[in-house]
Amino acid sequence: MPASQTMVVMRHALRLDEVDHDFVSSSKAWWDPPLAQKGFDQAAHTAETRLRSLDLQVLVTSPFKRCLQTANTVVESMPAYFSTIRVNCKLCEMLTARNLNAQDRPLPDGHIQEWMWNGSSIDAALKLAPLSGTATTDNFIIDDPDLPAFPETAEQAHARINVALEAIGNQYEGKNILIVAHGEVCRCHCTWDVTQPDAPQAHQGLCITRL
Repeated sequence: MPASQTMVVMRHALRLDEVDHDFVSSSKAWWDPPLAQKGFDQAAHTAETRLRSLDLQVLVTSPFKRCLQTANTVVESMPAYFSTIRVNCKLCEMLTARNLNAQDRPLPDGHIQEWMWNGSSIDAALKLAPLSGTATTDNFIIDDPDLPAFPETAEQAHARINVALEAIGNQYEGKNILIVAHGEVCRCHCTWDVTQPDAPQAHQGLCITRL
């Protein structure tokens, strides 16, 4: 019988564009906002008050900057728990115009992989990502570098996310996993086996499943 496993999905903390209404018009990468200062504080508080009590061993994150920064802040708050941060592009935001701040400002042409990191590869972008504190980008390991195509429907995004969550659970079988991602990933995770006694429990931006 496989070892038991806990998977925790945590939504990224407060985005800068949610408090700075000039961000979209002034940023060079308006589709990928970083955290607001309050977001860093939120992530640290969640790590201290909610995550420390869980026996977490693996951290996997979306490649969007707000998720990288949230994950990095968790590592800074819990350095004994995680030695690396795994990056999986299949955990990215649902790729719609609204979610990429493209309703008022058109996105660049071409596949999102070509412009997501302003012409850089994800590897190069991670070395330049403005994170915070003491954890370094050397801690990042890319598990899946390929973004899905933009745009995608909700059905396509949910199918992609569900496949990714199952694959991550299998990849790290027997280990307790923290995933830092987006609201859609939390929603997909919290629909897993909802009729079962051990159905995921959603609360305060976290969704916890014990498998």
